[in-house]
Amino acid sequence: MSSRKRELGKWLLYKWFYRDVSLRSYLPPTRPLTTENLDIYLQRYRSIYLKPVAGSRGQNVMRIFIHKDGTYGLHRENERPRSFSNRSELHRTILQLTRSRTWIVQRDVHLATIHDRPYDVRVMMQKDEHEQWQCTGICAKIAGPHSAVTNIARSHGRVVSLADALRQSHGYTAWKSSRMQQKLCKLGFNACKRLEAYQAYSEIGLDVGIDKTGKLWILEENTGPSHALFAHLADQRTYLHIQKVARARKIARRTHRAKKG
Repeated sequence: MSSRKRELGKWLLYKWFYRDVSLRSYLPPTRPLTTENLDIYLQRYRSIYLKPVAGSRGQNVMRIFIHKDGTYGLHRENERPRSFSNRSELHRTILQLTRSRTWIVQRDVHLATIHDRPYDVRVMMQKDEHEQWQCTGICAKIAGPHSAVTNIARSHGRVVSLADALRQSHGYTAWKSSRMQQKLCKLGFNACKRLEAYQAYSEIGLDVGIDKTGKLWILEENTGPSHALFAHLADQRTYLHIQKVARARKIARRTHRAKKG
């Protein structure tokens, strides 16, 4: 069996996705973190995110922003935001927090909110027993109090259905929510197709932001996505379906290997 390639990481994945015209418009502007890129993006967008290239599940993510009075703010995971009176002080702090890793700087897409808490959407993609991609579940992850990230475990947030999230944040009807679900599934299929041009996967969890205008943004991809995330939904049918698809795929693969052996 051939060895697997290394995972791309956030910066190489951004460039990999950017070369696909079906995905390009869904990517928030992103660059490697340098002092120059930090200043350019901060002045251009007023609010940005710093993310470790090899990080996952929202760990160590920071939001940097400019207050109305021209001072700077830094919001790190579940900590209270910190303020800085000048850029040099901000630079020194960021250097201390980021020196041990490679990071990216990314535009803040201003996620839609529910009761003033941002949320994003997990699109669960799985291969079935015929090795065909299926969109098996979608849910919304609402950030916990004072959190800079939407990861449920890190932010102590909660999970709701897509329809509930869209109704509360955008006032969507059931019909509009269904249309949004179709768009999210299509984006999931396009992302899986692009990722498989790099190497094969069995499951992909795509984290997609919905901004306040309803535009979609690809925020993250997970190659070992949690099934348990969907167990937090009040309706357990999606979680049970995800588990059923995973079991059927594993059985089919074992059967195939046994026949070859």
